[in-house]
Amino acid sequence: MQKEVSRQLVHLSGIFFILLAQVAGREVAILYFLSAAAFFLVYGEYIRRETRRLDALPTIRGKLRETTLKLERTGVRPFTGAFWFYFSCGISFLLFPFPIASAACMMLAVGDAFSTLVGVRFGRHAILKGKSLEGSIAFFLSSLAASLFFVSPFTALSGSIAATLAEVLPNMKYLIKLKGKGLLDDNFTVPIVSGVVMLLISIGL
Repeated sequence: MQKEVSRQLVHLSGIFFILLAQVAGREVAILYFLSAAAFFLVYGEYIRRETRRLDALPTIRGKLRETTLKLERTGVRPFTGAFWFYFSCGISFLLFPFPIASAACMMLAVGDAFSTLVGVRFGRHAILKGKSLEGSIAFFLSSLAASLFFVSPFTALSGSIAATLAEVLPNMKYLIKLKGKGLLDDNFTVPIVSGVVMLLISIGL
């Protein structure tokens, strides 16, 4: 539980970058989200390949590596979640109108964190492997509340429903293998799917 709390506090830090985008603007937001994604992709691969040996004297590099590995789930490539988070937010700000991109990314940052924390602590009714009804309800309610700051209530409601479904999508039977390989992640499906739905709602389709 403590490990998941630490992971999700890191996840919630993404809120800062979404709020920063409101000041910096669309172009700058796209740049720093995609730059961060590139960093986590490269550095995650570096940590994965690095020989895990004990140095005679502790180094900053070694301590950072060990801290990173402690925060990651077993068998997961380092920084996979962080890469997908920043990459999907960069793509969202590139593809969608600014308010919709902001709402979609906020749904991811807030909803995913709350769903995990509630699911781990209170989850009793499993709906898919690694997903519970309680966690999904927490995801929906928290993402709805967060998105209301950026889009209309009906658009937020529609987007939150789509985001909740997209959050469990990678855990479906025929897709979970892709998730295990790091080729599909709810950090990607949530903002993209919810962004598309909110876009369609906003233009009246």
